[in-house]
Amino acid sequence: MGLATTDVLRIESERWRAAQDFELRFAQGTVNAGDDYNLWWYAAFNRYEILAGKRFPHVIEVGCGPHTNIRLMIPRIRFEHLWLEDPLIHDYVKMKKESRFLKFLRWRSPTTLAALARRYPVTLLSERLEELSLPDKSMDLCICINVLDHVQDAEQCFRQMRRILKSGVLILAQDLSNEDDRESCPESWNDVGHPIKLDAEFIDSHVKDIAPLYRRILPREQGRNPRCHYGTYLFVGKQET
Repeated sequence: MGLATTDVLRIESERWRAAQDFELRFAQGTVNAGDDYNLWWYAAFNRYEILAGKRFPHVIEVGCGPHTNIRLMIPRIRFEHLWLEDPLIHDYVKMKKESRFLKFLRWRSPTTLAALARRYPVTLLSERLEELSLPDKSMDLCICINVLDHVQDAEQCFRQMRRILKSGVLILAQDLSNEDDRESCPESWNDVGHPIKLDAEFIDSHVKDIAPLYRRILPREQGRNPRCHYGTYLFVGKQET
Protein backbone atom coordinates (compact mmCIF):
# COMPACT_ATOMS: atom_id res chain seq x y z
CA MET A 1 0.00 0.00 0.00
CA GLY A 2 1.35 3.44 -0.90
CA LEU A 3 2.15 5.90 1.87
CA ALA A 4 1.27 9.54 1.32
CA THR A 5 4.33 10.62 3.32
CA THR A 6 6.56 9.45 0.48
CA ASP A 7 4.86 11.50 -2.25
CA VAL A 8 7.01 14.09 -4.00
CA LEU A 9 4.48 16.19 -5.87
CA ARG A 10 6.41 19.30 -6.84
CA ILE A 11 10.03 20.25 -7.46
CA GLU A 12 11.91 23.49 -8.07
CA SER A 13 12.56 24.78 -11.59
CA GLU A 14 16.28 24.00 -11.48
CA ARG A 15 15.59 20.41 -10.50
CA TRP A 16 13.04 20.07 -13.32
CA ARG A 17 15.48 21.45 -15.90
CA ALA A 18 18.06 18.88 -14.77
CA ALA A 19 15.45 16.15 -15.30
CA GLN A 20 14.75 17.47 -18.80
CA ASP A 21 18.45 17.47 -19.64
CA PHE A 22 18.60 13.86 -18.50
CA GLU A 23 15.59 12.96 -20.65
CA LEU A 24 17.15 14.49 -23.74
CA ARG A 25 20.44 12.63 -23.24
CA PHE A 26 18.56 9.39 -22.60
CA ALA A 27 16.48 9.80 -25.77
CA GLN A 28 19.55 10.54 -27.86
CA GLY A 29 21.18 7.37 -26.56
CA THR A 30 18.21 5.10 -27.18
CA VAL A 31 16.53 6.55 -30.26
CA ASN A 32 17.65 3.63 -32.43
CA ALA A 33 15.57 1.25 -30.33
CA GLY A 34 12.41 2.98 -31.51
CA ASP A 35 10.71 2.22 -28.22
CA ASP A 36 10.85 3.35 -24.58
CA TYR A 37 8.65 0.78 -22.82
CA ASN A 38 5.75 1.77 -25.10
CA LEU A 39 5.31 -1.86 -26.10
CA TRP A 40 5.33 -2.86 -22.44
CA TRP A 41 2.48 -0.45 -21.69
CA TYR A 42 0.69 -1.68 -24.81
CA ALA A 43 0.71 -5.23 -23.42
CA ALA A 44 -0.26 -4.05 -19.92
CA PHE A 45 -3.35 -2.32 -21.36
CA ASN A 46 -4.36 -5.46 -23.27
CA ARG A 47 -3.29 -3.91 -26.57
CA TYR A 48 -5.77 -1.05 -26.02
CA GLU A 49 -8.65 -3.28 -27.03
CA ILE A 50 -10.95 -1.14 -24.90
CA LEU A 51 -10.59 1.61 -27.52
CA ALA A 52 -11.43 -0.56 -30.53
CA GLY A 53 -13.76 1.18 -32.99
CA LYS A 54 -14.21 4.33 -30.91
CA ARG A 55 -14.14 7.82 -32.41
CA PHE A 56 -12.20 10.61 -30.73
CA PRO A 57 -12.13 13.70 -32.96
CA HIS A 58 -9.48 15.56 -30.95
CA VAL A 59 -6.70 13.57 -29.28
CA ILE A 60 -3.73 14.66 -27.20
CA GLU A 61 -0.79 12.67 -25.86
CA VAL A 62 1.08 14.59 -23.18
CA GLY A 63 4.74 13.87 -22.53
CA CYS A 64 4.80 11.93 -25.78
CA GLY A 65 8.59 11.52 -26.06
CA PRO A 66 10.22 10.57 -29.39
CA HIS A 67 8.38 7.25 -29.76
CA THR A 68 4.80 8.02 -28.54
CA ASN A 69 2.12 5.67 -27.25
CA ILE A 70 -0.54 6.94 -29.62
CA ARG A 71 1.20 5.15 -32.49
CA LEU A 72 -0.03 1.88 -30.96
CA MET A 73 -3.60 3.17 -30.51
CA ILE A 74 -4.11 4.68 -33.95
CA PRO A 75 -4.99 1.35 -35.62
CA ARG A 76 -7.89 0.94 -33.15
CA ILE A 77 -9.45 4.42 -33.14
CA ARG A 78 -10.80 7.06 -35.50
CA PHE A 79 -9.70 10.65 -35.03
CA GLU A 80 -9.53 13.97 -36.85
CA HIS A 81 -6.59 15.78 -35.28
CA LEU A 82 -3.77 14.86 -32.95
CA TRP A 83 -1.86 17.08 -30.52
CA LEU A 84 1.51 15.87 -29.24
CA GLU A 85 2.91 17.68 -26.20
CA ASP A 86 6.40 17.53 -24.77
CA PRO A 87 8.78 20.32 -23.67
CA LEU A 88 11.50 18.61 -25.74
CA ILE A 89 9.34 17.89 -28.77
CA HIS A 90 11.35 19.96 -31.26
CA ASP A 91 14.54 18.17 -30.20
CA TYR A 92 12.82 14.80 -30.58
CA VAL A 93 11.40 15.54 -34.01
CA LYS A 94 14.92 16.29 -35.32
CA MET A 95 16.40 13.01 -34.09
CA LYS A 96 17.21 10.26 -36.57
CA LYS A 97 17.27 6.52 -36.14
CA GLU A 98 20.30 4.95 -37.77
CA SER A 99 20.55 1.42 -39.10
CA ARG A 100 22.95 -0.43 -41.38
CA PHE A 101 22.11 -1.61 -44.85
CA LEU A 102 24.45 -4.41 -45.89
CA LYS A 103 27.84 -3.94 -44.23
CA PHE A 104 28.96 -0.49 -45.19
CA LEU A 105 25.86 1.61 -45.85
CA ARG A 106 23.96 3.46 -43.17
CA TRP A 107 20.29 4.40 -43.33
CA ARG A 108 18.84 7.26 -41.30
CA SER A 109 15.10 7.39 -40.66
CA PRO A 110 12.88 9.75 -38.63
CA THR A 111 11.60 9.04 -35.15
CA THR A 112 8.04 7.80 -34.78
CA LEU A 113 7.10 11.29 -33.60
CA ALA A 114 8.39 12.87 -36.82
CA ALA A 115 6.74 10.18 -38.95
CA LEU A 116 3.37 10.78 -37.27
CA ALA A 117 3.70 14.53 -37.85
CA ARG A 118 4.21 13.90 -41.56
CA ARG A 119 1.44 11.36 -41.99
CA TYR A 120 -1.46 12.74 -39.94
CA PRO A 121 -2.99 16.10 -39.00
CA VAL A 122 -0.74 16.83 -36.02
CA THR A 123 0.02 19.88 -33.88
CA LEU A 124 3.29 19.80 -31.96
CA LEU A 125 3.20 21.56 -28.58
CA SER A 126 6.59 22.49 -27.19
CA GLU A 127 5.30 23.48 -23.77
CA ARG A 128 5.09 22.23 -20.23
CA LEU A 129 2.02 20.26 -19.25
CA GLU A 130 1.56 22.59 -16.29
CA GLU A 131 1.13 25.50 -18.74
CA LEU A 132 -0.89 23.78 -21.45
CA SER A 133 -2.31 26.42 -23.78
CA LEU A 134 -5.26 24.47 -25.21
CA PRO A 135 -8.81 25.74 -24.59
CA ASP A 136 -11.08 24.28 -21.93
CA LYS A 137 -12.99 21.14 -22.93
CA SER A 138 -11.23 20.88 -26.27
CA MET A 139 -10.02 17.25 -26.20
CA ASP A 140 -11.94 13.97 -26.56
CA LEU A 141 -9.05 11.69 -25.57
CA CYS A 142 -6.09 12.51 -23.32
CA ILE A 143 -3.19 10.05 -23.01
CA CYS A 144 -0.70 10.34 -20.14
CA ILE A 145 1.53 7.28 -19.89
CA ASN A 146 4.75 7.16 -17.89
CA VAL A 147 4.84 10.97 -17.67
CA LEU A 148 3.99 12.26 -14.20
CA ASP A 149 7.31 11.31 -12.60
CA HIS A 150 9.05 13.68 -15.06
CA VAL A 151 7.00 16.85 -14.47
CA GLN A 152 7.52 19.79 -12.14
CA ASP A 153 4.10 19.91 -10.47
CA ALA A 154 2.00 16.73 -10.59
CA GLU A 155 -1.16 18.31 -9.16
CA GLN A 156 -1.13 21.14 -11.69
CA CYS A 157 -0.65 18.60 -14.48
CA PHE A 158 -3.80 16.78 -13.35
CA ARG A 159 -5.71 20.06 -13.27
CA GLN A 160 -4.65 20.85 -16.82
CA MET A 161 -5.59 17.43 -18.18
CA ARG A 162 -8.99 17.60 -16.52
CA ARG A 163 -9.48 21.16 -17.79
CA ILE A 164 -8.91 20.37 -21.47
CA LEU A 165 -10.92 17.13 -21.45
CA LYS A 166 -14.62 17.39 -22.26
CA SER A 167 -16.96 14.38 -22.12
CA GLY A 168 -14.04 12.22 -23.09
CA VAL A 169 -11.59 9.54 -22.09
CA LEU A 170 -8.44 9.75 -19.97
CA ILE A 171 -5.77 7.05 -20.31
CA LEU A 172 -3.30 7.19 -17.46
CA ALA A 173 -0.44 4.92 -16.45
CA GLN A 174 2.24 5.47 -13.84
CA ASP A 175 4.84 3.65 -11.77
CA LEU A 176 4.12 3.95 -8.03
CA SER A 177 6.51 4.59 -5.14
CA ASN A 178 6.29 4.10 -1.37
CA GLU A 179 8.43 3.75 1.75
CA ASP A 180 9.42 0.18 0.90
CA ASP A 181 10.87 1.42 -2.39
CA ARG A 182 12.82 4.16 -0.66
CA GLU A 183 14.45 1.52 1.52
CA SER A 184 15.00 -1.19 -1.11
CA CYS A 185 15.94 1.08 -4.02
CA PRO A 186 17.37 4.30 -2.49
CA GLU A 187 19.07 5.32 -5.74
CA SER A 188 15.65 5.76 -7.34
CA TRP A 189 14.93 8.62 -4.93
CA ASN A 190 17.98 10.46 -6.21
CA ASP A 191 17.23 9.63 -9.86
CA VAL A 192 17.81 12.82 -11.86
CA GLY A 193 15.34 11.88 -14.57
CA HIS A 194 12.40 10.87 -12.33
CA PRO A 195 12.10 13.38 -9.47
CA ILE A 196 8.34 13.09 -8.81
CA LYS A 197 7.17 10.18 -6.64
CA LEU A 198 3.48 9.20 -6.54
CA ASP A 199 1.44 6.52 -4.82
CA ALA A 200 -1.93 5.03 -5.74
CA GLU A 201 -3.84 7.12 -3.22
CA PHE A 202 -2.68 10.35 -4.86
CA ILE A 203 -3.79 9.21 -8.31
CA ASP A 204 -7.09 7.87 -6.98
CA SER A 205 -7.82 11.28 -5.44
CA HIS A 206 -7.52 12.91 -8.86
CA VAL A 207 -9.60 10.42 -10.84
CA LYS A 208 -12.26 9.60 -8.23
CA ASP A 209 -14.99 11.43 -10.16
CA ILE A 210 -14.08 9.88 -13.53
CA ALA A 211 -16.10 6.79 -14.38
CA PRO A 212 -13.58 3.94 -14.64
CA LEU A 213 -13.69 1.83 -17.77
CA TYR A 214 -10.53 -0.03 -16.77
CA ARG A 215 -8.52 0.25 -13.57
CA ARG A 216 -5.80 -2.05 -12.38
CA ILE A 217 -2.82 -1.75 -10.07
CA LEU A 218 -0.20 -4.31 -10.99
CA PRO A 219 1.68 -5.67 -7.96
CA ARG A 220 5.41 -5.24 -7.73
CA GLU A 221 6.27 -8.56 -9.37
CA GLN A 222 4.14 -7.74 -12.42
CA GLY A 223 5.09 -4.10 -12.71
CA ARG A 224 7.41 -2.34 -15.12
CA ASN A 225 10.28 -1.95 -12.63
CA PRO A 226 9.74 -4.37 -9.71
CA ARG A 227 12.88 -3.44 -7.81
CA CYS A 228 12.13 0.27 -7.51
CA HIS A 229 8.31 0.48 -7.65
CA TYR A 230 5.77 -1.29 -5.45
CA GLY A 231 3.17 -1.21 -8.20
CA THR A 232 2.07 0.13 -11.57
CA TYR A 233 -1.18 2.06 -12.00
CA LEU A 234 -3.30 1.52 -15.16
CA PHE A 235 -6.44 3.55 -15.74
CA VAL A 236 -8.93 4.27 -18.51
CA GLY A 237 -11.89 6.43 -17.53
CA LYS A 238 -14.69 8.53 -18.99
CA GLN A 239 -15.00 12.10 -17.79
CA GLU A 240 -18.48 13.61 -17.98
CA THR A 241 -18.93 17.37 -18.18
